[in-house]
Amino acid sequence: MSRDTTLGTGTRSRCSVAAAAAVVAVAAMLVLPGTAHAAYRHRAESGYDTTSSKSVTATCGPGEELIGAGGRIRNGNGGVRLAAIVPGTTSVVVRGEAYPGHAEPWSVIAAAICAPDDGTPRVVEVSPAGSRTASCPTDLVLSGTGFDLPAGVPLAGLVPDADGASVTVRTAFHQLGTGPVAYAICVQGIRASSAIDGARYKRFATTSPGGTSSPRMVTVQREWEDEFPSMSGVGGEITALPDPADLFPAPVSDIFIDAMMPNDDGSQVTVAAVRRAAVGAGPSVGGDAAAAGNGLRSVDRHSVDDDTLWTVTGYSTDHDIY
Repeated sequence: MSRDTTLGTGTRSRCSVAAAAAVVAVAAMLVLPGTAHAAYRHRAESGYDTTSSKSVTATCGPGEELIGAGGRIRNGNGGVRLAAIVPGTTSVVVRGEAYPGHAEPWSVIAAAICAPDDGTPRVVEVSPAGSRTASCPTDLVLSGTGFDLPAGVPLAGLVPDADGASVTVRTAFHQLGTGPVAYAICVQGIRASSAIDGARYKRFATTSPGGTSSPRMVTVQREWEDEFPSMSGVGGEITALPDPADLFPAPVSDIFIDAMMPNDDGSQVTVAAVRRAAVGAGPSVGGDAAAAGNGLRSVDRHSVDDDTLWTVTGYSTDHDIY
């Protein structure tokens, strides 16, 4: 099953050809309240079944290029990892992988954030071998992010830097062999540290309260109410709060990010993290009722005996801030 959603629909006067031309002329200079500016979200969903690994591709429309991407797991309930968000020139592939013992149906959802191809430079950079950081060329700035993880490795963080130069993927552990890969979607713009005058890159962030409950979710909102709704980059990070009684704290490997999704109108990003479910624990909810819209629903299926305090931080960038 797939669904494609485009942001913003133009309204033209039908009174006369002259009036229509006037409306188009004004629209070229002004952005009407409640409409998106230059960015469009295209959404696609995989099959909803018990297949252990599945992927889905969201594709930009004709004449558009990818400037950002997002993805999430539906009905994973702590039993399915968000394993990859791999951006390309005009599309993004999102992959999900179920842990052994997860027997419930689930799906993976991809979101492609696209803008008209106006001829300005846009490139996708990949982290070099042995590195978890993908960096933009010095004359470009970060617009979107992505990652690809080895089998069995959960996502602990996808963190765009505060300057707009790079993005880093984090995991609590990685297996021998192929390591995690980060992707940076780079566009023309001004970095936060630049001495050049003009609107510059800004990273938005929101952190949840600390606690032991799962799932944990945050919404990253654009900074200004009248700002053009066109968030393009997503990110997230899990932080385990230190226990003063633990002299040798170990990385938390059973908590992972399973959603980093921009909403339909481009005004906010939702980031969710969950603790890995115990095999065969508890029933789930959601099912077909959770398929509509962007609703993120999950179930607390992990052991309530774990008293680890943790937070999730959501990140986003807005391509119109540049």
